[in-house]
Amino acid sequence: MSVTHPGGVQDLTPLWAGEGFPADVRTALQTTTDVATHSTPVVVARRVSPGARALLSESGVSWADEAGALELTAGTIFIRTPGNPSDARMTPPQRFTAAAGAMAEILLQRAAEGDQRVPTVAELADAVGASRGAASRALTFFDMQGWTSNLGPQRGPTARRELTERGAMLDAWGAWHAAGDDTVVHAHAVIRDADVWLSDVVARHWPAGAWAATGLVGLERRAPFATTTNPIDVYLDATAYDDDLDALLQVAGLTRTDSGIRVRILRGDRYVLRQASTTSTDSPYPLVSDVRLYGDLLRRGGVRADEFAMHLREIRIGF
Repeated sequence: MSVTHPGGVQDLTPLWAGEGFPADVRTALQTTTDVATHSTPVVVARRVSPGARALLSESGVSWADEAGALELTAGTIFIRTPGNPSDARMTPPQRFTAAAGAMAEILLQRAAEGDQRVPTVAELADAVGASRGAASRALTFFDMQGWTSNLGPQRGPTARRELTERGAMLDAWGAWHAAGDDTVVHAHAVIRDADVWLSDVVARHWPAGAWAATGLVGLERRAPFATTTNPIDVYLDATAYDDDLDALLQVAGLTRTDSGIRVRILRGDRYVLRQASTTSTDSPYPLVSDVRLYGDLLRRGGVRADEFAMHLREIRIGF
């Protein structure tokens, strides 16, 4: 395409960068060698993230996105407009159910690990502890939103789905999760180092597979950014939470409190802890999956919640 201005005509060559995260932009920038010498490359995406904007600015490359944001430098032309700022806390879809939210979380984590295939209804139902009917309805909802699509025949042994709009699903799931409520106990203890306490005290006295850390301490392990890990957020398996909470608090040196909160013990679903067991190799203690951590940062990250969550999304999730 070309832009006419008082100084003449400037050719622009768009370079598609998909979701607009740094990894997408780096891939798009690899194609700049194909741009004619007289043309200006412009990276375009659905929504250019803050980290991607910084990368493009450092590289001196123009960009634009579907939200109306634009930074264009071409010859004597310089245009900058912020567009409509994205809001991770947008109104969540009305039809997200607990089962659909759990299934979306699993699909998003699989996508973050490079697998966009959607498991069968039976496999997803088993993974989240839902009925096959609930799982089937959730998949139909995902299809209707345009997040997933059928590949090949609608039915039969060769029928399968893929997650085709992972960024849009993550936006919607994050907003839904952020708006949810917790079943939580607030506690206090003298803890000088969160990592030491979790690995030397909690891991020693709490049953393996029944708990996992999340929140700011998880961000510090996965994508260091925050200046504090207080409070420490820990999921505890629902059965242990209901039956053994007081005993587990005692062995961890925790006292219930309404002020001076140092630790939040959250009642956790089994599937959340199952995912934590396969995604915590980067920590001496179990951490929730990246997608759950993203949602938890939006939900409990404090005044910088959106900033923390976006940092994790750029560094670890990538869409």
